[in-house]
Amino acid sequence: MDRFYLQNADLYRSLIDSVDSTVPAPHFSRHKAPPPNETVVKEQYNPDMVVAARIRPMLDEDVTVGFPRAVYPRARRTDEPQVVDLQDLYNHPRGRPVLRSSNYQLDMLFDSDATSTEIYANLVLDLISFAQQGGVGTLFAYGQTGSGKTFTVSQLQKLAALSLMDEDLLEQREIYITIVDIAANSAFDLLDSRKPIAVLEDSSGNTQLAGAKEHRVSAKDELLDLIAQAAVYRRTAPTMKNDASSRSHSICRISIRNTSSSSGNDGILYLVDLAGSEAARDVVQHGADRMRETREINMSLSVLKDCVQGKAESETFKLKGLRSKQKKVHVPIRQSTLTKVLKHVFDPTGGRACKTVVVACVNPSLADVAQSKNTLRYAEMLRAPIPTANR
Repeated sequence: MDRFYLQNADLYRSLIDSVDSTVPAPHFSRHKAPPPNETVVKEQYNPDMVVAARIRPMLDEDVTVGFPRAVYPRARRTDEPQVVDLQDLYNHPRGRPVLRSSNYQLDMLFDSDATSTEIYANLVLDLISFAQQGGVGTLFAYGQTGSGKTFTVSQLQKLAALSLMDEDLLEQREIYITIVDIAANSAFDLLDSRKPIAVLEDSSGNTQLAGAKEHRVSAKDELLDLIAQAAVYRRTAPTMKNDASSRSHSICRISIRNTSSSSGNDGILYLVDLAGSEAARDVVQHGADRMRETREINMSLSVLKDCVQGKAESETFKLKGLRSKQKKVHVPIRQSTLTKVLKHVFDPTGGRACKTVVVACVNPSLADVAQSKNTLRYAEMLRAPIPTANR
């Protein structure tokens, strides 16, 4: 497919230019236009689940080879800042190649010129404030290997450390950090030389990381050193797009304990760097072990999606006033070690207040258009509309 794209790169650019000269069709939910004469009602989405996308800059190797860009924020042409357009080139069997367009609606969209500081201010700062008040704030980042996912999370971790280690507030709270790695159904402590740990449920149904060390930190540099130490033990492997692709899920858990009051829950902030997915051209070079690893990663990501959607469906029925006997939603939390660790995010019977942010990281090159399409489709599926009164 790469050869096809490169052979038709000039045609693709000319087709893109013609698209840019016109106003694109407006976006409607699920990509369908409403029936004639029907009023379009803008859907409202759960404010406790924010789905965003970050488009990384074009990779130097893709630019050098000659791959064009294929992912475009619509904000450059219209007043729809949270819609992203993806332009693929279809090898039509009865004529010259044609553009095949798709678009995806998100809650927030960050183009390639957006900084990590900007993303932090818009997505993570609110999670930290929420955790400081006793809530559970969680950020997931996922995407194709080489899409900037691990870079994004590592930068957000460092910025979070700066906020949490405010000297004026440390007298009123204690900060603890645990960083674990999940590969297949096994878990490891990245702050204890990758020592194996167990993911268990206690008598109250809460998930415990048995054997994982919880480090109390009292200074910014100490917290940054622990984050850097964990990165050394992260499970990685080379791929065609990335010399050190993350082949496991890394979970950074920061607990915030308020020492000025004995009441209320400890606040928790989770920063999760999910394992990178791979393009088909990379997978064909894998041996049996890497193929099994890839299947395990895909399975855990699929379970994660099912859990997020199940939680959203459960909340939808709750908002509609349906009783559990009328509609019981199954959330498959126990089908993966990843979702067991993050049970608080998905458990519809849990008593903790939670806010969740999902960041879909995208490589805009035409060479990766299939993977980008999957990433954006996955992101859009996680957005759960709040039912209106007339539904």
